[in-house]
Amino acid sequence: MTLKQWMDNDWLLPHKTSVEEIENLFMIIDRDLKDAEYLDSCRSKRNIVEYDYVGGVTGNDADELIEFVKELKADVLDWLNKNHPELGF
Repeated sequence: MTLKQWMDNDWLLPHKTSVEEIENLFMIIDRDLKDAEYLDSCRSKRNIVEYDYVGGVTGNDADELIEFVKELKADVLDWLNKNHPELGF
């Protein structure tokens, strides 16, 4: 099926991008990259502690990660409720 057929069937609609929309996308990228970098550093630390030595993670490290994951879970559930209310989260 061609893009023209998609447009003819109203499955694909033209969209004019705004500067604000692009700026918002860059802010989302920055936020998500920070989250990904944080989670990657936690993964790396876990691997070192699990395979190399004991005591490399403090209670504060664990508490910080738990709080981060709670916020991430809330964000994911909010997104699911907004975008897929039929799932009933």
